[in-house]
Amino acid sequence: MNNQLFYVALTIFFVGGSLAEYWFTRKKSTNYYNLRDTWSSVKLMLSGFVVDGILKIAIIYLMLRISKHALFNLGYDWWVWVLCFIIWDFLFYIKHLMEHNVRFMWAIHINHHSSNYMNLSTALRSGVFKAIYRYFFHLPIILIGFPIPLFITLYGIGKLWAFFSHSRYLGQWGLFEKYLITPDHHLLHHSKEPSNYNKNFGETLLIWDKIFGTFKKNPGHLQYGIEEEIDHANFKEVVMHELQHIKNDVNGTKNLKHKLMYIFGKPGWQPSNAMEQSFKTI
Repeated sequence: MNNQLFYVALTIFFVGGSLAEYWFTRKKSTNYYNLRDTWSSVKLMLSGFVVDGILKIAIIYLMLRISKHALFNLGYDWWVWVLCFIIWDFLFYIKHLMEHNVRFMWAIHINHHSSNYMNLSTALRSGVFKAIYRYFFHLPIILIGFPIPLFITLYGIGKLWAFFSHSRYLGQWGLFEKYLITPDHHLLHHSKEPSNYNKNFGETLLIWDKIFGTFKKNPGHLQYGIEEEIDHANFKEVVMHELQHIKNDVNGTKNLKHKLMYIFGKPGWQPSNAMEQSFKTI
C-alpha cells in the first residue's frame, strides 16, 4: 500500500465526513457545528501538516537509520500486526497522558481542546507543533523491529478510529463501550469540568485507562473546551496562547528551577512562598 496515498485518502475522508455530519445535523438545532470554529479546526490541521512536512524528511531518514539497529527483524505475519497495534496503543496512551501533564506539551496539545464544540471537525484540530515531540514515541516501535510501513498503516487506522470518537452525533456504541474508546468516552475527555480532567486518555483500547485508574464514565450534560476564552477568529491566539503564557511565566522569574518547572512541570504549576525563599539564582 502506498502510505502517502493512504494518508491523502484519510484527509479527504476526514474533511468529507465532517461535511456530511454538518449536513445531517444542521436542521436539528442541536448546536453541533459553528462554522468559524470549524474553519479554525481546518486551519490547525493544515498548519500541522506544514510543520510536520518540514520535519518529516529528517524524521524518516532517522527512523530508517535507527531501524538498522532493531532488536528483531519482524515481518508482516498477522501476529506482528496485532502486537504492533497493542504496543502502539499503549505508547499513545503514555504520550496523551504526558500531553496533559507536561506543560510545554500541553501548550501544543491544547489546540486540540480549545473548541467549545464536539463534532467530527474537532478531530481535525491538531497541535500545530506536535511534530516536535510525537516522533519520540515512535522509537520503541522502530527499535523492536516492526516494519515501518506496517506501523504507519496501523497509525493511520488509529487516527481513523479517533476521528469517529469526536462525534456527539454517533452516540453510544453498545458492547464496544466496555472495551474500546468510543465517542461517549472521548466526549468526557474534552469536558471543561475540572472533575473530568485527566480522564479517558486512550485512542482505541479502553484497557489502559482502566489499568491506570484514568477511566471515568460519561455522566452526560457536558460542556466542552478550556477555561480560557480565546478568539477563534485570531488564529495566532488559537495556536500560541498557552505558549505565550509559558513565555510570560519564564520571563517573570529569575529562578532557574522555576523556569524549568514552568516549562516541564504540570500545567498550572506555581511556586509556593517557601519555594520562592529556598531556591535562589546563582
